[in-house]
Amino acid sequence: MPPQHRRLPALLGGLVLMTAALVAAVLQSPQQLQTSPAFASGCVGYCSHPTNAAKVFRWGHEAWRQEFETGPFSRHWKSNHPRLIGQQSGMLTIQAGRHTGSIAVWPDNQAATVGRWEARVRAYERSGSGTRYRFVWELVPANRNAHCGANAVVLASYTPGDRRVHGHVRTLPDHSFDYSRARDLRNRAWHTYAVEITKSHISWFVDTRVIRTETRPAALSGVKYRPQFVMRSEPRHRMRPSWLQADWVRYYNLSRHNAKSIAAPPMHRSTFKHGC
Repeated sequence: MPPQHRRLPALLGGLVLMTAALVAAVLQSPQQLQTSPAFASGCVGYCSHPTNAAKVFRWGHEAWRQEFETGPFSRHWKSNHPRLIGQQSGMLTIQAGRHTGSIAVWPDNQAATVGRWEARVRAYERSGSGTRYRFVWELVPANRNAHCGANAVVLASYTPGDRRVHGHVRTLPDHSFDYSRARDLRNRAWHTYAVEITKSHISWFVDTRVIRTETRPAALSGVKYRPQFVMRSEPRHRMRPSWLQADWVRYYNLSRHNAKSIAAPPMHRSTFKHGC
């Protein structure tokens, strides 16, 4: 057989292998193709160590924790869009498209009246067009007694690109206690937000530092809280496809005293609309 004919089977074999590789790449799940750029870049936002207030203020061991590192996604996480939540690359991931509407996600196995809650979270926008979602990390009444927009503690609320993160607690009839803090809130920027609730005060922590401590009785509702993440859409708007990701979520009881002072300025007091 002439040499050029002997080379033909080898060339054909190479083409078959290249075609198979291209087909395999095309047949990767959309999730795999979309997630890789999010984790290739370096850390954006608050990247110092330790990242958590619990380590700085020495709250001890967690009474409840979700790390999203190993095993299947916990069945205790609930949502009004259950098919859009999951566990990816060691993170809770909530996905929202252009017309998804608002998504709320919460665990059904953690609630308390007092204690410390902390989570490391980020917003990841997958498109540059559309109205931005608002990302919220909050505590809400476990019995859903949040009528008139009250009885929730917001640890962080922002849209990507904002220069300040906001938080508040609202109580009946129309009391609002608010904070804002300058932060790097770019797309994919990590930050850690915590709150300590006792019978006599509420303290807010941003990236390991206590920023506000509120002691006025009007701020203390005394309800039982559960943690919740929300991606809030604008009605009748074409939204920007985005993910909310939580690296971890933890709850600590009050068995240990803070190792450092939590003295901080009080919240800004005002009123909110639609109060009872």
